[in-house]
Amino acid sequence: MKQKLESILNKGKIFTLTGLMFLTSFILGSESLKPYIEPRVGAIVPVAEKEQEYKPSLTIGGAYGFNIDSIEKIGLGFEAGLDYFHSSGEYIETHSILPRLNVSCYPLKSFLKPRAKVKPYLMAGANFLSESSTIDIPEFDVYDEVSNSTFGLEFGIGAIIKDRIHGRLSYTVLPASENVKGMISLTGGYRFFLGGKK
Repeated sequence: MKQKLESILNKGKIFTLTGLMFLTSFILGSESLKPYIEPRVGAIVPVAEKEQEYKPSLTIGGAYGFNIDSIEKIGLGFEAGLDYFHSSGEYIETHSILPRLNVSCYPLKSFLKPRAKVKPYLMAGANFLSESSTIDIPEFDVYDEVSNSTFGLEFGIGAIIKDRIHGRLSYTVLPASENVKGMISLTGGYRFFLGGKK
């Protein structure tokens, strides 16, 4: 089991590094980019086994990304982000950070009017969840502090409102996590474009 977890983590690291190299090559080599930074806030709910339920938690974070304007029929975007959240259950309290690497596409771009107020898109990517948990079960005299890191795959939908306000709903699958099976997140953010076309 330990070897399987290490294999999944190593593959996740390789995938993340490859993605970062891909992002860097686009940033340095393309003249049709629309870069931005986006602070965001929202809610996240870890999905656990039946015996352990989590309440929604506030998540805060930010992202750097860019869209490729030269692709007209189907827009593409790439994004690297970092989120933080604190979650708690009946016997466990966890602080988590979540680096993300996502790609998005706008399948309806060619059908929407250029000035459409709402522009939906699809997103998918990888992330690397790092958790620091405290487990406290007084009736069994159990107290422990553990750290855990695991690779995840994220899928979701989003919408652009007037080019700057973004809302997203996504689900992250965490196959190797010891505490949760996945996470559902709902976030909103405001984009600040960095030079170039606005």
